Amino acid sequence: MARIFFLIIFILFHFNAGLRAGLIISEFTTGATEDWVELTLAGTPEKMDIATLYVTMYYGTNEQLGTDPITIYAHDRPETPYDDRYVVVYLTRPDTPDETDLTGDTNGNGRIDVYCNNYFASLWNTEGVVAVDSDDDPSNGGILDFVYYSSRDGEPNDTMASYVAAAQANGEWQACPGENIQDCSVSIGREGLAAHMSVCRRKKNDSNSAADFSVTSILTPGKPNIAAPLFMGNRLFTVIKKKITIIPGHGLFGSGIIPVFVFAPCALRLRVFTITGIVIHESPRFLSVRPGLFNLFWNPLLQRRAPASGLYLCKIEAVSTARKSFQEEIIKIIVSRYR
Repeated sequence: MARIFFLIIFILFHFNAGLRAGLIISEFTTGATEDWVELTLAGTPEKMDIATLYVTMYYGTNEQLGTDPITIYAHDRPETPYDDRYVVVYLTRPDTPDETDLTGDTNGNGRIDVYCNNYFASLWNTEGVVAVDSDDDPSNGGILDFVYYSSRDGEPNDTMASYVAAAQANGEWQACPGENIQDCSVSIGREGLAAHMSVCRRKKNDSNSAADFSVTSILTPGKPNIAAPLFMGNRLFTVIKKKITIIPGHGLFGSGIIPVFVFAPCALRLRVFTITGIVIHESPRFLSVRPGLFNLFWNPLLQRRAPASGLYLCKIEAVSTARKSFQEEIIKIIVSRYR
């Protein structure tokens, strides 16, 4: 009997956990030029039409996501050229047509984008909430997911506090043991988020608390989150490969891609040297490169004088004026004309 009891408890727990997961907020910005919120599915169901739902801060004017079906899936379907697991909602672009089940990914950026006419000032970069709701009223039990964030300045906004209280009453945000509810918010720092930062979910499980989220310097709308550290000491980037082989004209090895991962906004440039130190190529300076994966290029076929097969040195330089930081790395490039 005891075994049966614990089996029932186990099944109910996991069943309810699956029900509670559902549609969740995966990532959002508060300091971007155009703030956006990324949605994804966790657990059950396998798919959901979200067109009639609201993604909202509640404050001001709000509208539902769309009039035509917008289906999000728990898996990426191979028959579509975009990632079905994510929908990115732009909060203040009402004049842009939505991407729906009928249109697909019209702008070709690999995801479904939806555009709403919410509060004109978008998400506050000091304190606010982000909710997925059946309407724009936080108090009637229609909240599907909810996040409370703030700069933790010690003075909670009364309006936002009322939204948090409604979410807490519905079990969609944790109760705060202290007197200041900001202690239970996702901290975005005293200055708010910079344009290249977002709040992203660490894992797909949802505990309805700030512990589910972290601030990252890598924006990934429509893609899996990268909860990368905000600061890597003085490092601005890291090279993905220390040695690259280029075969000019080859379908696979002829692209001359030199991938790097950028940690902080910076300017990038590369120069290619012969083994004796003669510069044979210098790229333009790429300004304001944002954190994330970035590809530099050197295609020997574009050289005025075709380089011979052999070893070359590539120096990658990064400069950040804001951080008063400079970094350079040297990698090896092997040019081979033998296939």
